[in-house]
Amino acid sequence: MNKSKNLARTAILLSISIGVQALGRSYPQISQVFVGSIVNAALILSVFTSGLSWAVLLGSLTPFLAWIIGQLPGPMGPFVPFIMIGNAIYIISFYALKGEKKLNNYIALPIAAFLKFLFLWLSAGKLIYLFNLGLPEKVASKLAIMMGIPQLTTAIIGGYIGLLLVRVLAKNKIM
Repeated sequence: MNKSKNLARTAILLSISIGVQALGRSYPQISQVFVGSIVNAALILSVFTSGLSWAVLLGSLTPFLAWIIGQLPGPMGPFVPFIMIGNAIYIISFYALKGEKKLNNYIALPIAAFLKFLFLWLSAGKLIYLFNLGLPEKVASKLAIMMGIPQLTTAIIGGYIGLLLVRVLAKNKIM
């Protein structure tokens, strides 16, 4: 694929992700499920529209920018690299497991979502103490909740939204 097209597609998905994160910051009651699902949809969509390396770049930028704009609370900044790695695990494992057949995508997605969840859950519960990130106990306990089942839920919901969008775009010969 053309580098300029990949850059443009990734930039559009990043813009959508940032816009949704800003919206989530303004309306915290819809925040994690809504924002997380849309960002995960963008990650899966990016795998198909731009390729693996661009999708990983998108997955690295979204948590950092969420922290910058305040969607991810400031004290959780030291955890941003773990979220970047979690996104990379999600993207790379989905890419590695997906196949040419649509059915493989629907099987690969929950596996990739589970691997992302497992890494983030272990990171929030164990690795932050191992690496002595110095997060206050109140922040660490909130982080453990945020990186638990909600991560699995949003990765699955968003991933299937992404696969649906891929199907619609392909059917309409946009992709």
